[in-house]
Amino acid sequence: MENCGHYADGKYVVPFKVNSHDTDRLGQVRPSVMLRYIHEAANLQFAASHPTLEELRAISHQAFILSKVAMKIHRQLCAYENITAATWAGPSTGVSFLRCGEIMDETGALVAEAISVWALVDLSRGRFVRVKDANLGLPALDFLPNLPLPGHIHMPDTALMEKAGVRTVYHSDTDLNGHMNNTVYPNMLADFIPGIENAMVTSFAIDYIREAKYGETFQVYCHKEGDTACLRTLKEDGSVGAEALFTVAPSAVPRPFEKAERKEEA
Repeated sequence: MENCGHYADGKYVVPFKVNSHDTDRLGQVRPSVMLRYIHEAANLQFAASHPTLEELRAISHQAFILSKVAMKIHRQLCAYENITAATWAGPSTGVSFLRCGEIMDETGALVAEAISVWALVDLSRGRFVRVKDANLGLPALDFLPNLPLPGHIHMPDTALMEKAGVRTVYHSDTDLNGHMNNTVYPNMLADFIPGIENAMVTSFAIDYIREAKYGETFQVYCHKEGDTACLRTLKEDGSVGAEALFTVAPSAVPRPFEKAERKEEA
């Protein structure tokens, strides 16, 4: 797509129009898509600067990997809404690079906000690059969205969770790294939450512990209490792949057939 991004108050802002194919059976935008808007804005910011992500890999032999993400969704989006996704590098230290983002609707109201924690890996040496040694050419802002920093997720023991199902990593899940792309996880995990077919995701936090490579199969465990669901994936060797905490609420978006009924009644 053409890079229509621009800087405003130090943030890199990109306009989007919600694609109807990114909505679910309730007519609301899927959680993975909300995360993709913010990630794509960040990718476009890199594409407009130097080094680009491609130059970073080809010249410096470095690449980013996502460690943790937290997102709060204040309201659901529907098809064809005009939105903007803003992104910026947050205050980072050590080997943790903070990337912040927010989605605004066309009135300027906040729709969603997110914080993600990334590591920059020196591929040739297999080591993490420290923030002070990175040469990314991007401005950083000294403030964060109104969210707790993504950290350790307090999870129940697997024995206290119910096995929700089994998932295989398919070709359509993967990216250039040959593993399940990080933006696939919100949709994939939400599918295992009981009652999700009539709900909306209002927040999620995901800890990406071990990658899920193409062709791998893993088990998904879930424990839901009230509006909160804890999820864990277990790889074939018994190790933990990812852990997540979701909150859900009854969908606030009328289903398409409900809209039609209301129109007839009116």
